[in-house]
Amino acid sequence: MRIRTAVLALVACLGFAYPAHAAVGTLDDETGDATGKGLDVTRVRLDNGDDELVVRVRFDRVRRGDLIVSVDPRGAAGLRLVSEYRPKGETRNQVLPYAFTDSGDEPEPSTGCNGFRVRWNTERDVARLRLPADCLQDGDYGDVRFALLTEDGAGDADFAPDNRRGVSAWIARG
Repeated sequence: MRIRTAVLALVACLGFAYPAHAAVGTLDDETGDATGKGLDVTRVRLDNGDDELVVRVRFDRVRRGDLIVSVDPRGAAGLRLVSEYRPKGETRNQVLPYAFTDSGDEPEPSTGCNGFRVRWNTERDVARLRLPADCLQDGDYGDVRFALLTEDGAGDADFAPDNRRGVSAWIARG
């Protein structure tokens, strides 16, 4: 019995090598707080995985509009994940620089992240954005934070988080 106890104590001290899991940050946003006829965000979930960032945004109803998710790695330059959703036309998706900073008057070139994908699901009122980890700081980042904005033809429609800082808490990398 003493040997078993000693072995268990040793294992507890050394720890087990569990597989890494992405840390997740989730924000709820009030339904009906969007201005105009824009996309009204009700929930945002960001998985900060080893191989990819996945952002899942739930709306009260998917409709025409622009979705901008700013992702900021701790101590480094961030990106904006943009999807211009057009149900009766071509939806345009791109990754832009300058999250949480002023981009100035210069045109904003896409960063050229070929693996960036966005899927809109009108039956579930959800948009899912997937960014390969190597598109953000060449994959060399840890914690991230995010903020989300939707726009319609008249301007800003909704944002999350709706807190004093206007940005999520830091989310560890999985």
